[in-house]
Amino acid sequence: MIRPQFLLDITRIEGLSYIEEDDDSIRIGAATKIEELLRSDIIKNSAIPLWEACKVFGSLQIRNLASIGGNVVNASPVGDTLPPLYVLSGKLVLKNKNGERVLNVEDFPKAPGVSVRRDEELLTEIVIQKMKEGHFGFFYKLGPRQSVTISKVSVALFTEINNGYFGEVRIALGAVAPRVIRARKSEEYLRGKRISEEVIVKASKTASTEATPITDLRSTKLYRANMVGALMYRGLSKLLKERGAFST
Repeated sequence: MIRPQFLLDITRIEGLSYIEEDDDSIRIGAATKIEELLRSDIIKNSAIPLWEACKVFGSLQIRNLASIGGNVVNASPVGDTLPPLYVLSGKLVLKNKNGERVLNVEDFPKAPGVSVRRDEELLTEIVIQKMKEGHFGFFYKLGPRQSVTISKVSVALFTEINNGYFGEVRIALGAVAPRVIRARKSEEYLRGKRISEEVIVKASKTASTEATPITDLRSTKLYRANMVGALMYRGLSKLLKERGAFST
């Protein structure tokens, strides 16, 4: 499909591969490999949805070649790292010879395979919120196989828990619209609610209604919409089981 006249290999450019943290954020070089993210204690402990996405990303061979920047600039609604970056308030640093600009990751994709990146720009860094005590998050995806699979549906969530109540909530849905989307109705419903079975059931059903999937070779519209709710329920049920850890 793509037949460029020239190819430029940027994988060995110094300064494009790193994982660094400060008190509130984590900075990731765009050329950082998915396997490096998976092996990072910083990502495992402080960016849980992203770490869980890396766990189910392709195969070992693919993870050792694929970079997080490549997954982002591909601008695919089925890209595994995009939903976690949405819920972790991701920002993208794009540079050219004249300077740089910083975008919210949600503003980057326009359509499948199409982004707002300009021809002369290079994505150099991803900055995400650092998860701390009292934060909870997850990423689940569903594909035709257990591994090495493209998502039919994916769901990422981040939330703050205050004395057993939901605080800030961010939910992102992948593979169910032309671009990754936020489940804003479900987010709004959860904010301020006490963690309970009734609440997570209602939130999961609400998220299903926010998906706008299509029927294609991998799945049907109805199945995808239903599985949004199923994956939401799976993740929030884990929180329900761990509720005691967030009650004080």
